[in-house]
Amino acid sequence: MFTVLFTAAGRRVELIQAFRQSYQSHNITARVISADLNPRFAPACHFADATFQVPRYDNVNYLKILFDICLKEQVNLLIPLFEPEFIILDQHREEFQQIGTLVMLSDKTVIETCKDKYLTYEFFKQHEIKCPQTWIANDLPRKLYFPLFAKQRFGMGSAGAMKVASQTKLEPVQQQTDYIVQQYVSGTEYTLDILSDFTGQVLSVVPRQRLEVRAGEVSKSRTVYRPDLIAQGKNIAEALGAIGPINIQCIDDGKDVYWIEINPRFGGGVPLSIKAGVDYPYLLYRLCHEEKVETIIGQFQDNLLMLRYDEAVFTQE
Repeated sequence: MFTVLFTAAGRRVELIQAFRQSYQSHNITARVISADLNPRFAPACHFADATFQVPRYDNVNYLKILFDICLKEQVNLLIPLFEPEFIILDQHREEFQQIGTLVMLSDKTVIETCKDKYLTYEFFKQHEIKCPQTWIANDLPRKLYFPLFAKQRFGMGSAGAMKVASQTKLEPVQQQTDYIVQQYVSGTEYTLDILSDFTGQVLSVVPRQRLEVRAGEVSKSRTVYRPDLIAQGKNIAEALGAIGPINIQCIDDGKDVYWIEINPRFGGGVPLSIKAGVDYPYLLYRLCHEEKVETIIGQFQDNLLMLRYDEAVFTQE
């Protein structure tokens, strides 16, 4: 029995369904289980084979409870989805490994570089990767050209992100110690779903055009075969030293491609990449069993469109 546990399952229904469907199609005896702060109100938990309630990631008992779940349920693969818990899990990955649970995360350096958007900017600059000029909000140069773009330095999704059109609009942002300010770049937005093996070799890169975003998560998207984005995404992931799934965001202004953000986890739109032919669940299964997995870079269905819609879960109180 191969068991996968997702933490902070929340609304990730499609992701859990994709894992279950993949293992069924490959005739793999598997369980896909979930953990959440409040499973009753987490839609994805209603689609898992089993679900468990856990406290907040910063609760003193969180790690022990999660560890006990992995031990009792014989979890083979632990996939965390909530970024604030990544550092904690990284610090204890060896303890999980001792009970046979692989924590699917890049290492501490990668996590910290991606968590801090100013460190991400410095990583891009260090590796000569084109990106918007970026400053810490309370340490701006005297001469600036509007519009600018401001966002939380340690934020998730699009929380707090805003276009800043004038000095008057900028002044309140300058009082925020946890904000960064960037050169504003307008153009077509892409997210690249990337999977690397446990040595850091990139196995797959799928660019997705972000056609519409709602509440920080893509609601309409399509796969796009662009060799330039694929090559650059591969180089970024390998320079970073990422393992497992990451997603990288960029903007094409029609002349240049600007790289803006890296998240060391499954992106919200990754079900599109899975549907396009990159079987993440099966690839991770093979990696966990120490099988040799050949690269499949560029092998996906081009121009596949994903249109999301709301669907209800009905459950008795």
